[in-house]
Amino acid sequence: MSSWIKYTGYPKDYFNFSIYTWLLIIAWLCSPLLYTVYGRYLYISRVYNKRLKHKIDSNVNEIVIVVLGDLGHSPRMAYHARSFEKLGYHVNLCGYLESDLPKFLSSSEISIYDIPVIKNKRNLPYLVFAAMKVMSQIVDLTFMLKDIMDENTRFVLVQNPPSLPILFIIGMLKRWWAPNVQLIIDWHNLNWSILNLKYQNENHPVVKIMKFYEKYCGSTFADFNLTVTSALRDYLIKEFNLKEDKIVTVHDRPSDIFQPLDSQETLHEILKRNSTVIDPAYYNQLTDRILVTSTSFTPDEDFTVLVNALEQLEKKLSSKNSKYNIIMIVTGKGPLQSSFLEMIKSYNWNHVNIKNVWLPLEEYPNILKIADLGISLHYSSSGLDLPMKIVDLFGSGVPVISMNYPVIKELVKDNVNGIVLKDNKDGNEMATKIYNVLFEDKKLYLTIKEGALLESQIHWNEEWNKNLIDLFSLNRTSKI
Repeated sequence: MSSWIKYTGYPKDYFNFSIYTWLLIIAWLCSPLLYTVYGRYLYISRVYNKRLKHKIDSNVNEIVIVVLGDLGHSPRMAYHARSFEKLGYHVNLCGYLESDLPKFLSSSEISIYDIPVIKNKRNLPYLVFAAMKVMSQIVDLTFMLKDIMDENTRFVLVQNPPSLPILFIIGMLKRWWAPNVQLIIDWHNLNWSILNLKYQNENHPVVKIMKFYEKYCGSTFADFNLTVTSALRDYLIKEFNLKEDKIVTVHDRPSDIFQPLDSQETLHEILKRNSTVIDPAYYNQLTDRILVTSTSFTPDEDFTVLVNALEQLEKKLSSKNSKYNIIMIVTGKGPLQSSFLEMIKSYNWNHVNIKNVWLPLEEYPNILKIADLGISLHYSSSGLDLPMKIVDLFGSGVPVISMNYPVIKELVKDNVNGIVLKDNKDGNEMATKIYNVLFEDKKLYLTIKEGALLESQIHWNEEWNKNLIDLFSLNRTSKI
């Protein structure tokens, strides 16, 4: 009785359809997706064609500035934003919001957009996390920038590095969404050279792929290029085949928030506000010398040299029973900070007092201006960029001791506005130079101090206006 309801499965030839029948079934199942894709294609085509006919005039007055980094620690891009605002643009500034922004960005003509920060909280392998991060950012940034870029957007200014995936995204949006928008890449360094700090091998496949990608995007998508040094400009022309008339050097210069110390009264006010950094009750201007270095605690800064130099200074001052003391202020935080703190913990300091502090944005320029000498540990992954930290010190009228690499001469003139080391790995040389200029050779110190004060008279506005104001004038109706 029960045998007639026994399940025996589908007949053997039940799904034995022809290939054409299967194609019809698949097409039917995919029809909602195909309809959606086709609808988006028609929409994008209408927008593209409409914008293609849109003429550039003075009403096209928006610029999008993109930084795949913390806006609070991207001074050059913040200065760009203010310069474009002064020129009459509405600025859409996009980046990570991980710290306080400069007050001058609080303007009705500057709109801030927060790019989500993606962190490796699960400690995934580097390449796995990098791939997941890039895919996520492609989606997030495409939808964000698609909504920001409209008929009134004239330029998109992108900081490089990082270049992945932002240069590709802007290139695709230019091609399919905003045909009249012009892409300007502001080259701060080379992304592939920073990646090579991890691999230490320019022929590593990952490094070679990044170099190809960076070169392709720069030569294919960029309408104009800015560089931080003349050496970087020459490299991009020679190695990346960028056109000479489409690239200009705009050297970093300090904002006018960086000013030299103008009076003893100002000094006392700064010390009073920053008593946790320097205790005014124990600070003696006649015998204490303030050194400062600003850092992100990254692999392109060698702190063993600084610590070794400070140890040598401690020994020298102690052996001479010197009345002099050194206050070493290290500002910043980053991935290698804990290693630095471990290094200094193991030594007995008497004449050298080391302070590692994270300064509020408004106090950072004040601490710089009271320093006697600045130290730059930056030696550049590419050898083609310059440290913004030296620029800030010069803006404060503070001379600098710097690591040596070819392009540093574009900023630091040895024995004129600072001192350039001969050996970047020699802590003894750094200690000798510091001791000599602070405690022995007063004439040399006065010379480099005067040179730094001369540097403080040249600010960002002058450099930007000299190189870019005519290029980006709203009255210009032709493309650059």
